[in-house]
Amino acid sequence: MKQLRILRALAVVTSVGAYIMLLMGAIVSKTESGKGCGNSWPFCHGQLIPESMPISTLIELSHRVVSGIDGLLILILTVWSWMMFKDNMRVKTLGFMSLFFVVLQGGLGALTVVFEGEFAKKFALALHFGFSLISFASVILLTVTLFQLPKQLSVKDDQPISKGMKIATWGLAAWTYVIVYTGALVRHADATMGCGYSFPGCGTTLLPDFTSLAGIHMLHRYGAYSMWLFSLLFLIGILKAFRDRQDFVRGGWMAFVLITLQALTGIITIKTGGQLVAALVHTTIISVYFSVISYLCMQGGWPWKRSLKEAELPANPMVN
Repeated sequence: MKQLRILRALAVVTSVGAYIMLLMGAIVSKTESGKGCGNSWPFCHGQLIPESMPISTLIELSHRVVSGIDGLLILILTVWSWMMFKDNMRVKTLGFMSLFFVVLQGGLGALTVVFEGEFAKKFALALHFGFSLISFASVILLTVTLFQLPKQLSVKDDQPISKGMKIATWGLAAWTYVIVYTGALVRHADATMGCGYSFPGCGTTLLPDFTSLAGIHMLHRYGAYSMWLFSLLFLIGILKAFRDRQDFVRGGWMAFVLITLQALTGIITIKTGGQLVAALVHTTIISVYFSVISYLCMQGGWPWKRSLKEAELPANPMVN
């Protein structure tokens, strides 16, 4: 159907825009260009196009323009998807999440600009990135769903996912989101080089004061270590008990490869003194990783929903 093909094309364009918006936000943070437009919002220094355009202003203004354009695309995509698939709860939910969180992160970003002196800036900016990540993942999942429809190439009744694996999948997604916040806090607290060039520890100290820059950095680093381990165990569980579910097998392998690359880019970021390119690649990989895990959550379904044949599967995802 022609209308569906156009909708899918719009979804792909919107997904690319969501990624650019996420990346531009990381550039703004990394280059400390958040005040490039002063304390005015949505205008820049009170003007639609400011007369003076230093690099910080150009970066911040570009971020606002990209966010505005993609926000409009998300609105159109959401409304159009709802109109075409009125009875599809998945489309409704993902569309709502895409729109809600892009508006929420935009509003939070505006607050950090306008009320910087009265706002808990570091934590607010960390929340800003977290909400952007949810919006990005929701747009990606909505796009995937639109390509699955109307055939519904999703969960197969003859290969159900056990409740234990569903809990493991959603737990990994939740833990990833928590660690993402610690990474955003590292960036906004200027703690990237909190341990200098030291790796894997923090100099001679393994447990620094977690209120210090070194402590903030190590809090994220220990969380990252745990994510790599959990991703490995998750992959092993899939290969042992759900080898016939090719969506989970591919997703598990992708997640493990991505988290390994994420660890490598984190090391490179430290060893290069927090260079911009390494930091942007780091942001990109974790965004894709979170989207992959979110996709597996969508494919597996809610942990409390059981299929007719699920009782035949082992409760422990690590046991065949």
